[in-house]
Amino acid sequence: MNTLLKSLFVVSAITSMTAAAAVVESTGNEASFTFEGTIEAMCKTDSGSNSVTNLNLDSTQETQEIGTLDVWCNTGENAITEYSSANGGFLVSDNGKNSKIAYTLDIGSTSGVDLQSGTYKHLATLAGTGSAGDTQATTLKITPQSNGLNDAGTYSDTITVTVSPN
Repeated sequence: MNTLLKSLFVVSAITSMTAAAAVVESTGNEASFTFEGTIEAMCKTDSGSNSVTNLNLDSTQETQEIGTLDVWCNTGENAITEYSSANGGFLVSDNGKNSKIAYTLDIGSTSGVDLQSGTYKHLATLAGTGSAGDTQATTLKITPQSNGLNDAGTYSDTITVTVSPN
């Protein structure tokens, strides 16, 4: 144990001398320090309301709000949002028959987005800016393509939204 303490003391003394030597090598009566940091461009999101359990799935094909997407970016510009559906753009039933109802998605004033062909990129989603973190809200709506003759069951889907700087 005594040997360990001596070793630590020697290492500490060498480290101290090296640090002191670097300061002593300074020549002149002025020092300057240059420093910088980078804040990467980023966007953040939150979903204001995002759980709807009472969709009207009759033959009216009524457009219905499913939530709001709140976005903030530190770039001073709108955001790019990418939308994907867990069920490939369909409401899928829990009835064991794999019954499906297609739907279209409205993102703010952009309507009729079909997620059956994969993800959809929205290039101009409103975004809040500033150090207060205030967001801009975009309303999301769906229009079920139900015909009133669909199989009984509870139909659902999950849309995932990824936000990035424009």
